[in-house]
Order: sequence, then C-alpha cells, then structure tokens
Amino acid sequence: MSWMSQLYKTYERNIGKSQQDEVPLTPVAHMNANAQVEITLNREGEFLAAEVVDKKESVTLIPVTESSSGRSSGVAPHALCDMLPYIAGDFPEYCEDEKQKKSAGEKFKAFLENLEKWEKSEDSHPKVKAVYHYLSKKMTISDLMKAGLVELTSEGMFEKKKISGQPYDKALVRFRVFDGIQEEDCTWKDLSLIEAYTKYYLKGQQGKKDVCYYTGEERTISTNHPKGIVASDYGAKLVSANDGIGYTYRGRFQNSEQTYALSYEASQKIHSALTWLVKKQGVYVGTQDKRTFICWNPDGKKTPNLFEELGLFDDEEDDYTEISYRKQLRKTLMGYQEQFEETDSIIVMGLDAATTGRLSVTYYHEQAATDFLERIFYWGRTCNWQYLKFNEKKQPYYVVETPIFRRIVECAFGRENGNFIEAGDKVLKEHTQRLLKCMLEKQPIPYDIVHALAIRASTPMAYTRGNRERVLSTACALISKYYYEKNKQGQGEKEEMKLDLENHDRSYLFGRLLAVCEKVERITYDRGESREPNAIRLQSAFVNHPMQSWKILEGLLNPYFQKLRPGFREYYKGLIASIVTSFQDEDAMALNQELKETYLLGYYLQRAELNKKKEEKEEEQENE
Repeated sequence: MSWMSQLYKTYERNIGKSQQDEVPLTPVAHMNANAQVEITLNREGEFLAAEVVDKKESVTLIPVTESSSGRSSGVAPHALCDMLPYIAGDFPEYCEDEKQKKSAGEKFKAFLENLEKWEKSEDSHPKVKAVYHYLSKKMTISDLMKAGLVELTSEGMFEKKKISGQPYDKALVRFRVFDGIQEEDCTWKDLSLIEAYTKYYLKGQQGKKDVCYYTGEERTISTNHPKGIVASDYGAKLVSANDGIGYTYRGRFQNSEQTYALSYEASQKIHSALTWLVKKQGVYVGTQDKRTFICWNPDGKKTPNLFEELGLFDDEEDDYTEISYRKQLRKTLMGYQEQFEETDSIIVMGLDAATTGRLSVTYYHEQAATDFLERIFYWGRTCNWQYLKFNEKKQPYYVVETPIFRRIVECAFGRENGNFIEAGDKVLKEHTQRLLKCMLEKQPIPYDIVHALAIRASTPMAYTRGNRERVLSTACALISKYYYEKNKQGQGEKEEMKLDLENHDRSYLFGRLLAVCEKVERITYDRGESREPNAIRLQSAFVNHPMQSWKILEGLLNPYFQKLRPGFREYYKGLIASIVTSFQDEDAMALNQELKETYLLGYYLQRAELNKKKEEKEEEQENE
C-alpha cells in the first residue's frame, strides 16, 4: 500500500479523536496558524474586548481556501480569521504608503465578499454572521486602538511597532463570539462551525473536475497543494507540478495536468495527516539541514521511538548482563505488542527538502506490527555492548546498551568538539537512514560503517577519556553484530559478552595482548597519574603492524615488570605466554598483517576481565 493510502487511512481513523490533543489533526479546508490578536464579540456582532494572544496559546485552527492556504503573494483571503489588512476595513486610513493603502483596500474587499457568500449560504453559522456584521462596520483598527493594542503617530499614522512579535500588517486576528447558545465561544474550537465551513467550501468549489488518481472518483482536482508540512522546510511542497519553465515532466507528458490528478479533498486529508504526524511525533536528524522521520500506526496506537535508547536501565544497582538486557528489551516491546492486532501495521517515513520548494520522501517502510517489533528486538539483542556510566557520586559503573543511530554515526564519522563528538548534517542524516533501513529490513550493517568505527576506536589519542570509551563501546557493538551475522547468518543466540579463551583468531589474540600491555603499565602508576600507557600511544601502529609493534611493546614492558610484586609479575607473564602460544602456526609475514576489526573485541573483553579480577581481589581484602 502506498504512503498516500496510509496517510488517507490515518486521517479517516483519527479525525475527531485528536481534537482535544495538544497537536490536533486539522479538518479538510482548515489549517493551523499563529494568532497575535483575539477579538471578542457578542452574538449581534458588537465589539466587547480585544487582547494580545499569549504565544503559548497562539496556535489557531482557521478555515482556508485552496489558494489562501498556500499563498505567498497577491490577494488570497482566508475564510474567517486573517491578518489585519484583510479583516480591518479601516486599515487603509492609517497607512502612510499609497501602495499599502491600495493593497489593504483590495484585500479587505475580497475578504468581505467571500465572508458574505458564506454568511448568506445554507451552511452559515451564528458566529459567522456575528463576525460578518462586525467587520462590515469597518471599525476594527479603531477598536484595537481603544483596547491599547494599536498605536498611532502624531500624524495619525501607524507606529512602527509590533503585536506579539509581528508588525501590524502581519498580525493575525481570531474571533471569540458569545452567542448565549453555544457552550464553545472560540471560533477555532467550535466543531459545528468547522463542519459548516467544510460543507460550504466543498459544495462551492469551481475548479476543474477529473478522475482523482487516488479515489478513482470524479472530483474537483487540486492544483495548489498545501505546504508547511515540515516546519524546518516550511515552503517545500510534497506534491507539485507547476514548473512551466524547466519542464520537469518533459519527455513523459505534454503538460502538468497529465502527470497526476489528485482531488482537493484527498489532498487535504493526506497532507493534514502527514502534517499532524510530523508535529506530533516527528524526529529531526540534523541541526540545520534536517531530515524528518515519522513512525506511526494508522489507528493512532503508540509506536516505539526508533531514535532513542532501547530497554535502557536507569538504576545503576541493576544486574547489567546481556541476558538481563534482552529481558528488559523484550518486556519493553511487549508493552507495545499488547495493543496491536494481527492485521495492524506500522509505517516509517523519511522526509527531506531537496530545494526550498520541493519536499521528497527519502524512505518508506510498511510492515506488520508484530514483525516490526520483532525486527527491533533482533537489532537490540544483536547490537549492544557495555557502556561506562557515572552515578551522582561520580562513581563508574557499566550498563548494557544498544547505541542509538546518532551515536553510531558520530562515532564513525564525527570529530571531537570539546566534550562532544559531532558529525555534519548531511553525513548524519544519510547514514542514519542507512542504519534505520538495516534495522527495519534486517539487512547487514554496511561494512564501511563498521570499518570507520574500528579506525576511530584505534586512535584513542584523538579523544578525551570519556569519548574514547564511548567510541570503543560503539565500535564493539557494531563489530560483534557484523561478524555474528557474517559467520552465523543471524542464526542462534549471539555469544555472550565475555572473554573467549578458545578463540584463536589472530586479530582477537593480538587485541588481548594489547589489553595486557596496557594493564601491566597502568597498575604501576601512582595514584592520580594520568599519562597514557605505551599500548594506547602505539595502538594505531599496532593495528597496521601488530607483530612489529608487539616486539616494541614487549621490550617496553620490562621496567614495569620490575615494579610489580613477584606474584603479579608471574601472573601477567604467564598470561602473555598463554596468549602467545594460542597463535596458529603462521609465518611472520602473516602475523604482521593488518588486524581485522575483531581485535577490538579481544582488547575490550580482556581488559574487562583484568579489571574484574582486580575488583574481586579488592572485595576479598575488604572482607578479610
């Protein structure tokens, strides 16, 4: 099923249910706009009060026409609420500029004529009659001056001031009508008024009729589709074919009308649903050049946020193992699973603006809800690692986590900036989409991402201590997943996150040796000594020429062995000997070849094992 079908279905199943939400779904022939002025009238259309709208409550549902919803210039009035030049008949009296006077007069005339047609139609409404009668008096600016919202110069012209951040000619006015009958006095919340305008507008459409490509029925075709779907790309349209100069349809069609035909009603419902979803649960990737992702169920059932941590523990006293992490992740996803039926689906969609006027669908994936959640669980259980955390007392502890997409991309392709690792917007959004595709479609992780992480983790001197650990853990998570799927094709359980003494892979063994070298040197440091061991400083060379670098490191260990107590000295020497004897019978040239990414797994797990033994010994000494 296409994205248009799913959005249309989303609209039909959620309209009316979401009207009390913080972000309501806009009905056909309506849009949300930010109002700066609120005028209160009685049922006869007499002025009662006017006030500035608080910015937190400025979002207002207003009735619009096809041309007014996408206006950028010219005269295209909204149906009931609009900017002051449109609704104030006395606005031209206070304009210094003749051109502005003429424009304001044309706007008011067009607005009042349209409002009069609605007011006299069979789909009129008491609030519409009240607003029409008030605006016909041409006293709006005069009333706003009395209310202290508009100020004039000594010459009787507009002061160059603003109302709630907008100049007078850009201030949008909404109406409140006390009619003594309706409980709801706000025009933008009155459902009977909203329904009345939708009926009125659909009946009165004068556009060309044709077969709608979506519904298959003959309807009035829309030629000016809504914009403002994504706030960061406000002017970009998703559906448009008005390019009469560049002819983007040349070679396929004779004119733009042949490219597609989408009825006004279908277009409104599809765009309304998409705009609602973006505002309600859209996730933006990037800071300036953004890409928007939405994940939703057409029935409005809650879906997981794919860009946040999966199954994260918050309490550092918990048992942090892969098994407990999987249980927590399964429990979290089961909470979503319980609400879905077998026929329910979940859709993920990516949106990006290639130009200021064109919005494109960069990714679309539709899947049964059960399969969707199973894919997330598979990703979480195969792509996780231990991450270093600190509690309120700044004491370190480890938690098993699945790294979020942003962290993976930043660690693989970003640069350190202070305490953070940052990646450019273009890199971030492209690789995030690749990883999202891997998760949802159960595809292997691209090797270039795995390799990039391994390179970054192999240059620890380029990072602060905290970022170094973050990059290393992220690299290990992706490397372990990549090789698990490569060697076992995703069958069976992934190996537990513990040292494998039976692993005789050359890269894995060299990683273990590197960890031992680092540990031997560190345990000889005085308290508070922060210099980096030779193993860390030579790590990048060690990866490219392991045997050659190992001989150097082995020689540099002698002074540190001399500082150790005999028992420790024998333990570490014996550990090194056991690792060395585990190498297969390979010639010297093969041993000195560049290491595979798996060396980082051996390095991390050997280091963790040595640190664990140290902690256990300290506990034993405390208990004695």
